[in-house]
Amino acid sequence: MVRRPAILSGKGLEKIPGRHPWLFRGDFARLPMEEENGALIPIAGERGAVVGWGLFSPGSSLCVRLLSWKAEKPDLEQLFEKRIREAENRRRPFLEGNEDAYRLVHGEADGLPGLVVDRYGPVLVLQTLCAGMYRSLEILVKILAAFPGVEALVLRNEAKYLASEGIPREKKLIYGKLPKQIPFAVQTGEIRSLVDPFKGQKTGLYLDVRQAPRLIRSLCPGARVLDAFSYTCNFTLHALRWGAAEVLALDQSGEALAIAKENLALNGLLTGGKFALEECNVFDRLKELDEQKRIFDLLIMDPPPFAPSRKQLEGARRGYKELAVRSLKMTAPGGSLLFFSCSQAFGRDVLLETLSAAARDVKRECRITAEFHQPADHPVSLNFPESDYLKGFLLEVQP
Repeated sequence: MVRRPAILSGKGLEKIPGRHPWLFRGDFARLPMEEENGALIPIAGERGAVVGWGLFSPGSSLCVRLLSWKAEKPDLEQLFEKRIREAENRRRPFLEGNEDAYRLVHGEADGLPGLVVDRYGPVLVLQTLCAGMYRSLEILVKILAAFPGVEALVLRNEAKYLASEGIPREKKLIYGKLPKQIPFAVQTGEIRSLVDPFKGQKTGLYLDVRQAPRLIRSLCPGARVLDAFSYTCNFTLHALRWGAAEVLALDQSGEALAIAKENLALNGLLTGGKFALEECNVFDRLKELDEQKRIFDLLIMDPPPFAPSRKQLEGARRGYKELAVRSLKMTAPGGSLLFFSCSQAFGRDVLLETLSAAARDVKRECRITAEFHQPADHPVSLNFPESDYLKGFLLEVQP
């Protein structure tokens, strides 16, 4: 079958040299609406010369995700296998020790738009976030099942926008056998963490911050620690392992905190220090702690995204500033605040400006002692700035 190409507008054609993989409806003069959802289609300029190939999502405003910037039609199986193997090789030098939980494929940043694959020991968890990747599941399963040590593949598609892609929201085993016991343990930093690939946030764990605890290692001995938005308590576990005198962990999810308690037992930390795990509205609880004039030597603030898009930017700025002000007021003189933002629309410089404004408001002197960026298994493509989303600052806080 000879496919009619999608014809780019002049505006759309200007995007091609920059190799950004997203093309929207406004980038096209004509779309081949007769094509099936998820089809691999040629992309051409106004004179008909093919400039690339992409996955078609006719029901979405983001209607094409480019896979190739060449005129020749790519063989999907060969292309996927090559890029998945490249992604694995890209990560191997950066994995720490016996770490077996990491992101294997980070979508567009690995040249595989709409595909996320996280590895948890013998289990791979997939998210197919566009119609073309969902349509290619059979190919993806064949490639991924051949990886050494892989015993099971789980599909976890939950995003609300998937309806516009024609993808059902579902969680299911699509290959192999799961470990007999769920949740099962994986290595994250210096601790073992339990993960359930069918439950919890993202694909089970926040893999993008799993290496961040190393920033606080030297600050933990004898410290009073507040771990806010703790989820399954990765920071709490490391802080106790490294000698914290006491840790207060706050999260709204009782289920996550129940796993955290199991993690404490798994790592022999139930009796290793004074800790409390509180299920609560974290923002309300922080307000109470501030009003009680509680003081901590180390505070970790890893809130949910305040700005899912640029439309929410000003509201996010206010929210982050309020959280930073409250945190700084509870930080002991000479103590430290580790503050994160996972909002892609809320950039590094905006976060830094917000923290600076908070420091001025509470009349505290702050110094940046370390900066965190998403780890190497969540690579950032310079052609796809949307892949750069996670940032954090470790501040030394003086009177």
